[in-house]
Formats: sequence, structure tokens, C-alpha cells
Amino acid sequence: MEKLRAPERFNLDAHDLADAWKKWKEELNLYIDLVMDSEDEQAKVKLFLYLVGTRGREIYLTMAFDQEPQNRTLEMVLQAFDGYCNPKRNETVERYRFNMRNQNREETFDKYVTELKILVTTCNYGALQESLIRDKIICGIQDSHLRERLLRVIDLDLPKCLQNFKSSRTV
Repeated sequence: MEKLRAPERFNLDAHDLADAWKKWKEELNLYIDLVMDSEDEQAKVKLFLYLVGTRGREIYLTMAFDQEPQNRTLEMVLQAFDGYCNPKRNETVERYRFNMRNQNREETFDKYVTELKILVTTCNYGALQESLIRDKIICGIQDSHLRERLLRVIDLDLPKCLQNFKSSRTV
């Protein structure tokens, strides 16, 4: 494990900063768990500060902490960057993006459903999430024959919707 490659430097200019941060942080945590588990917190924080680059270190220096730098844990630093990289989302905009998303002409059904599942996570729909994905699939798919077939199913839920698609491919 010693030869495991460290994560790439974090791109603070990413188009979707929140998504880029989530993925990068996950990779960083995996790396630290595998390679630096026995290291002290200062070594982990220093690795983080190296990997966020010059701009990340500048941002870090502007952040307010209750602890002196030598007493900060990686978790404290990651939480501070969570606040920076995950600004409060506009629920209305997130729901608009979800509701306007239709299947593209060359897009596979599986890719479309995956994109819907990603989009819905930021919409705050709670218990309605699966039924709204189902509804969006019906309204947004390119295949009108599949749409008609889905509309005929009584008590259609998301798993039945996905199963209907799979069975339509084998017919």
C-alpha cells in the first residue's frame, strides 16, 4: 500500500465545485485510511494542505477555527472546506434542473436513470424521491412505446418501472 498514488490536487475551479469536492474528499479519505492511518493529525492536515494547492491554502488561512493550527485535526479542516465547497443550494433551481431533464437522443435508458438519481439528491423531495424519478422517467424518455406500456401498469413504482424497461429490451 505504500506505493499507492496520492489523490490528484484538488481543482477549486471545477464547474460543479460541490460535486468535485465530494468525490475528491472521498478519494482523500480512502487514501489516508489506506496509507496514513497510523500518522498523526498534523501529517494528515499537511498532506491535505499540499493537495489543495496554493489557492486552497490561501482559502484555509481565511477560515476561522477555535483551535490553534497545531491542534487542528483533518476532520476539522475538512468540515471547514465542506462549508466553502458546498454553499447552500437553491432548492427551486435544483428541482427545476431535475424536472427539465429529459432523455437525450443518443443517451441510454440506464444513463438517463442514473442522471435522474443524481439530480434528485439535491431536490429535498424526501419520501417522494422514488415516485418522482418514476414520473420523470415516464415523461422524459424518448421511447413512446415504452411510455405507453409503463402508463398501463397499475401501481407502478420505480423498481417495476425499471423492470419493465429491462423486460422490454429482451422482447
